[in-house]
Amino acid sequence: MNNSTPSCPKCGSTNFYKNGHDKYGNQQFLCKDCNHSFKLSHSHKHKKFSFPYPKCPSCGKSMEIHKTHRSFVWL
Repeated sequence: MNNSTPSCPKCGSTNFYKNGHDKYGNQQFLCKDCNHSFKLSHSHKHKKFSFPYPKCPSCGKSMEIHKTHRSFVWL
């Protein structure tokens, strides 16, 4: 178990406060000394659907799914 106090990765200060969440839901912090924004954990967003996301026919990137209904998928 790690009992060390978290600190700012830029300046090493322990003088920081909570500053909202990122798009993945990770807590963000802001250092009061150097105004550096950072996170203590780095997790990524999980896929909402078990099937593979459809690919864009022109560029090949994954597209986002907005709504599913039974066997239909609306993009």
